[in-house]
Amino acid sequence: MIDNRLEYLRMYETERKLWWYQILHGKVLSQIRKHFRAMDPDLKILDAACGTGGLMSFLKENGYSNLRGFDYSQHAIDFSNERGLNVVFGDLRNVDAFEPGETFDIITCNDALYFLTDEEIVRALTAFRNRLNRNGLIIINIHAFEAFSGTHDLAVGSSRRFKLEQFQAFGKAAGLRIGYTTYWPFALSLPILLVRQWQNYQIRKKKINVDHLDSDVEYPGDALNAVLKTITKAESAILGKAPFGSSLFMTFQPA
Repeated sequence: MIDNRLEYLRMYETERKLWWYQILHGKVLSQIRKHFRAMDPDLKILDAACGTGGLMSFLKENGYSNLRGFDYSQHAIDFSNERGLNVVFGDLRNVDAFEPGETFDIITCNDALYFLTDEEIVRALTAFRNRLNRNGLIIINIHAFEAFSGTHDLAVGSSRRFKLEQFQAFGKAAGLRIGYTTYWPFALSLPILLVRQWQNYQIRKKKINVDHLDSDVEYPGDALNAVLKTITKAESAILGKAPFGSSLFMTFQPA
Protein backbone atom coordinates (compact mmCIF):
# COMPACT_ATOMS: atom_id res chain seq x y z
CA MET A 1 0.00 0.00 0.00
CA ILE A 2 2.94 2.34 0.58
CA ASP A 3 3.08 3.37 -3.09
CA ASN A 4 -0.66 3.12 -3.73
CA ARG A 5 -1.90 6.71 -3.60
CA LEU A 6 -5.43 5.63 -4.54
CA GLU A 7 -5.74 3.54 -1.36
CA TYR A 8 -4.52 6.44 0.77
CA LEU A 9 -6.99 8.74 -0.99
CA ARG A 10 -9.77 6.26 -0.22
CA MET A 11 -8.66 6.13 3.42
CA TYR A 12 -8.45 9.92 3.63
CA GLU A 13 -11.96 10.35 2.22
CA THR A 14 -13.67 7.67 4.32
CA GLU A 15 -11.91 7.18 7.66
CA ARG A 16 -13.65 10.05 9.46
CA LYS A 17 -17.13 8.74 8.60
CA LEU A 18 -16.87 5.00 7.86
CA TRP A 19 -18.31 2.91 10.71
CA TRP A 20 -15.20 0.70 11.01
CA TYR A 21 -12.83 3.61 11.56
CA GLN A 22 -15.28 5.34 13.90
CA ILE A 23 -15.52 2.22 16.07
CA LEU A 24 -11.74 1.75 16.10
CA HIS A 25 -11.10 5.37 17.04
CA GLY A 26 -13.73 5.09 19.76
CA LYS A 27 -11.99 2.02 21.15
CA VAL A 28 -8.68 3.90 21.29
CA LEU A 29 -10.27 6.85 23.08
CA SER A 30 -12.06 4.55 25.52
CA GLN A 31 -8.83 2.82 26.52
CA ILE A 32 -7.01 6.14 26.94
CA ARG A 33 -9.73 7.47 29.23
CA LYS A 34 -9.93 4.21 31.16
CA HIS A 35 -6.17 4.05 31.69
CA PHE A 36 -5.52 7.68 32.60
CA ARG A 37 -8.93 8.33 34.24
CA ALA A 38 -8.68 12.12 34.48
CA MET A 39 -8.77 14.01 31.19
CA ASP A 40 -5.32 15.47 30.48
CA PRO A 41 -5.08 17.42 27.21
CA ASP A 42 -1.28 17.52 27.48
CA LEU A 43 -0.74 13.77 27.30
CA LYS A 44 1.98 13.14 24.72
CA ILE A 45 0.57 10.86 22.04
CA LEU A 46 2.46 9.22 19.18
CA ASP A 47 0.57 7.56 16.33
CA ALA A 48 3.12 5.25 14.73
CA ALA A 49 2.39 4.49 11.06
CA CYS A 50 -0.51 6.92 11.33
CA GLY A 51 -1.79 6.69 7.76
CA THR A 52 -3.72 9.76 6.66
CA GLY A 53 -4.21 11.00 10.22
CA GLY A 54 -7.82 10.11 10.96
CA LEU A 55 -7.13 8.92 14.50
CA MET A 56 -5.01 11.96 15.29
CA SER A 57 -7.78 14.26 14.06
CA PHE A 58 -10.31 12.38 16.18
CA LEU A 59 -8.17 12.63 19.30
CA LYS A 60 -7.55 16.32 18.64
CA GLU A 61 -11.30 16.91 18.41
CA ASN A 62 -11.67 15.13 21.75
CA GLY A 63 -9.33 17.50 23.56
CA TYR A 64 -5.84 16.05 23.07
CA SER A 65 -3.44 18.58 21.60
CA ASN A 66 0.04 17.08 22.10
CA LEU A 67 -0.04 14.78 19.07
CA ARG A 68 2.72 13.51 16.82
CA GLY A 69 2.73 10.93 14.07
CA PHE A 70 4.97 9.27 11.55
CA ASP A 71 4.45 7.16 8.46
CA TYR A 72 6.66 5.52 5.87
CA SER A 73 4.51 6.64 2.94
CA GLN A 74 4.84 10.15 1.57
CA HIS A 75 1.23 9.89 0.40
CA ALA A 76 0.09 9.33 4.00
CA ILE A 77 2.27 12.19 5.24
CA ASP A 78 0.86 14.56 2.60
CA PHE A 79 -2.75 13.72 3.47
CA SER A 80 -2.02 14.06 7.20
CA ASN A 81 -0.37 17.43 6.66
CA GLU A 82 -3.46 18.57 4.72
CA ARG A 83 -5.34 17.98 7.98
CA GLY A 84 -2.90 20.29 9.76
CA LEU A 85 -1.30 17.43 11.71
CA ASN A 86 2.30 17.10 12.88
CA VAL A 87 3.27 14.04 10.81
CA VAL A 88 6.69 13.30 9.34
CA PHE A 89 8.58 10.36 7.84
CA GLY A 90 9.25 7.42 10.11
CA ASP A 91 9.88 3.69 9.84
CA LEU A 92 8.50 0.99 12.13
CA ARG A 93 11.72 -0.91 11.50
CA ASN A 94 13.68 1.96 13.07
CA VAL A 95 11.44 3.65 15.64
CA ASP A 96 14.48 4.95 17.52
CA ALA A 97 15.27 7.28 14.61
CA PHE A 98 12.04 9.21 15.15
CA GLU A 99 12.59 12.18 17.49
CA PRO A 100 15.46 10.52 19.43
CA GLY A 101 15.19 10.98 23.16
CA GLU A 102 11.49 11.93 23.09
CA THR A 103 9.12 9.82 25.18
CA PHE A 104 5.36 9.52 25.11
CA ASP A 105 2.43 8.73 27.37
CA ILE A 106 0.55 6.87 24.65
CA ILE A 107 1.77 5.11 21.51
CA THR A 108 -0.79 3.83 19.03
CA CYS A 109 -0.10 1.65 16.00
CA ASN A 110 -3.10 0.51 14.00
CA ASP A 111 -3.11 -1.96 11.12
CA ALA A 112 0.54 -1.54 10.21
CA LEU A 113 2.69 -4.19 11.92
CA TYR A 114 1.69 -6.83 9.37
CA PHE A 115 4.37 -5.40 7.07
CA LEU A 116 7.07 -6.66 9.45
CA THR A 117 8.62 -10.03 10.22
CA ASP A 118 8.19 -11.54 13.67
CA GLU A 119 11.62 -10.29 14.69
CA GLU A 120 10.86 -6.79 13.42
CA ILE A 121 7.56 -6.73 15.31
CA VAL A 122 9.38 -7.59 18.54
CA ARG A 123 11.95 -4.85 17.86
CA ALA A 124 9.18 -2.32 17.15
CA LEU A 125 7.32 -3.26 20.35
CA THR A 126 10.58 -3.05 22.31
CA ALA A 127 11.21 0.42 20.87
CA PHE A 128 7.66 1.46 21.82
CA ARG A 129 8.26 0.25 25.38
CA ASN A 130 11.51 2.19 25.60
CA ARG A 131 9.79 5.37 24.41
CA LEU A 132 7.01 5.22 27.01
CA ASN A 133 6.77 7.54 29.99
CA ARG A 134 5.95 6.10 33.38
CA ASN A 135 2.44 4.59 33.39
CA GLY A 136 2.45 4.78 29.59
CA LEU A 137 0.12 2.82 27.34
CA ILE A 138 0.57 1.12 23.95
CA ILE A 139 -2.54 0.53 21.81
CA ILE A 140 -2.46 -1.76 18.78
CA ASN A 141 -5.01 -2.96 16.25
CA ILE A 142 -4.08 -5.61 13.69
CA HIS A 143 -5.62 -7.85 11.02
CA ALA A 144 -6.86 -11.14 12.55
CA PHE A 145 -7.40 -14.71 11.32
CA GLU A 146 -6.27 -15.82 7.89
CA ALA A 147 -9.84 -16.84 7.03
CA PHE A 148 -10.66 -13.13 6.67
CA SER A 149 -8.01 -12.45 4.03
CA GLY A 150 -9.33 -11.21 0.69
CA THR A 151 -8.90 -8.52 -1.93
CA HIS A 152 -8.39 -5.89 0.78
CA ASP A 153 -5.27 -7.69 2.01
CA LEU A 154 -3.83 -7.91 -1.49
CA ALA A 155 -4.63 -4.27 -2.23
CA VAL A 156 -2.88 -2.97 0.90
CA GLY A 157 0.05 -5.39 0.68
CA SER A 158 -0.89 -7.48 3.71
CA SER A 159 0.76 -10.89 3.59
CA ARG A 160 -0.63 -12.33 6.82
CA ARG A 161 -3.06 -12.06 9.69
CA PHE A 162 -2.59 -12.75 13.38
CA LYS A 163 -4.01 -14.43 16.46
CA LEU A 164 -3.79 -13.20 20.04
CA GLU A 165 -1.33 -15.96 20.97
CA GLN A 166 1.24 -14.51 18.57
CA PHE A 167 1.07 -11.06 20.14
CA GLN A 168 1.23 -12.54 23.60
CA ALA A 169 4.58 -14.03 22.57
CA PHE A 170 5.71 -10.83 20.83
CA GLY A 171 4.80 -8.77 23.88
CA LYS A 172 6.61 -11.09 26.27
CA ALA A 173 9.74 -10.96 24.13
CA ALA A 174 9.54 -7.15 24.12
CA GLY A 175 9.11 -6.88 27.89
CA LEU A 176 5.42 -5.99 27.70
CA ARG A 177 2.27 -7.38 29.26
CA ILE A 178 -1.08 -7.33 27.55
CA GLY A 179 -3.94 -5.56 29.29
CA TYR A 180 -7.19 -5.42 27.38
CA THR A 181 -7.81 -7.53 24.27
CA THR A 182 -10.73 -8.23 21.99
CA TYR A 183 -11.40 -9.48 18.51
CA TRP A 184 -13.90 -7.38 16.57
CA PRO A 185 -16.35 -6.97 14.93
CA PHE A 186 -17.93 -10.16 16.23
CA ALA A 187 -21.57 -9.75 15.18
CA LEU A 188 -20.56 -8.89 11.61
CA SER A 189 -17.85 -11.53 11.35
CA LEU A 190 -19.99 -14.02 9.41
CA PRO A 191 -20.99 -11.64 6.58
CA ILE A 192 -17.41 -10.34 6.40
CA LEU A 193 -16.11 -13.90 6.23
CA LEU A 194 -18.56 -14.82 3.46
CA VAL A 195 -17.59 -11.77 1.40
CA ARG A 196 -13.88 -12.48 1.77
CA GLN A 197 -14.29 -16.16 0.92
CA TRP A 198 -16.28 -15.21 -2.19
CA GLN A 199 -13.48 -12.84 -3.18
CA ASN A 200 -10.94 -15.64 -2.79
CA TYR A 201 -13.09 -17.95 -4.90
CA GLN A 202 -13.19 -15.35 -7.65
CA ILE A 203 -9.44 -14.91 -7.44
CA ARG A 204 -8.88 -18.68 -7.75
CA LYS A 205 -11.19 -18.77 -10.78
CA LYS A 206 -9.27 -15.81 -12.23
CA LYS A 207 -12.41 -13.69 -12.34
CA ILE A 208 -10.56 -10.96 -10.48
CA ASN A 209 -7.36 -9.41 -11.82
CA VAL A 210 -4.99 -9.50 -8.85
CA ASP A 211 -2.67 -7.03 -10.59
CA HIS A 212 -5.28 -4.26 -10.42
CA LEU A 213 -7.04 -4.65 -7.10
CA ASP A 214 -8.78 -2.12 -4.91
CA SER A 215 -9.51 -2.74 -1.25
CA ASP A 216 -13.10 -3.14 -0.08
CA VAL A 217 -12.85 -0.07 2.14
CA GLU A 218 -15.64 2.17 0.87
CA TYR A 219 -18.46 4.19 2.33
CA PRO A 220 -21.72 2.19 2.09
CA GLY A 221 -24.07 5.16 2.39
CA ASP A 222 -25.45 6.90 5.45
CA ALA A 223 -28.23 4.43 6.27
CA LEU A 224 -26.20 1.22 6.09
CA ASN A 225 -23.20 2.87 7.72
CA ALA A 226 -25.38 3.87 10.68
CA VAL A 227 -26.75 0.33 11.02
CA LEU A 228 -23.29 -1.27 10.95
CA LYS A 229 -21.97 1.23 13.49
CA THR A 230 -24.94 0.64 15.80
CA ILE A 231 -24.51 -3.14 15.65
CA THR A 232 -20.81 -2.96 16.43
CA LYS A 233 -21.23 -0.41 19.25
CA ALA A 234 -23.94 -2.57 20.82
CA GLU A 235 -21.72 -5.62 20.56
CA SER A 236 -18.91 -3.82 22.36
CA ALA A 237 -21.23 -2.60 25.12
CA ILE A 238 -22.82 -6.02 25.66
CA LEU A 239 -19.83 -8.33 25.27
CA GLY A 240 -16.93 -6.20 26.46
CA LYS A 241 -14.60 -8.49 24.56
CA ALA A 242 -15.24 -11.03 21.81
CA PRO A 243 -13.57 -14.33 20.82
CA PHE A 244 -13.61 -13.84 17.04
CA GLY A 245 -13.50 -11.12 14.43
CA SER A 246 -11.49 -9.76 11.50
CA SER A 247 -9.43 -7.44 13.72
CA LEU A 248 -7.55 -7.82 16.99
CA PHE A 249 -7.44 -4.85 19.38
CA MET A 250 -4.95 -4.81 22.28
CA THR A 251 -3.35 -2.64 24.94
CA PHE A 252 0.16 -3.16 26.35
CA GLN A 253 2.12 -1.87 29.31
CA PRO A 254 5.71 -2.55 30.44
CA ALA A 255 5.93 -5.88 32.25
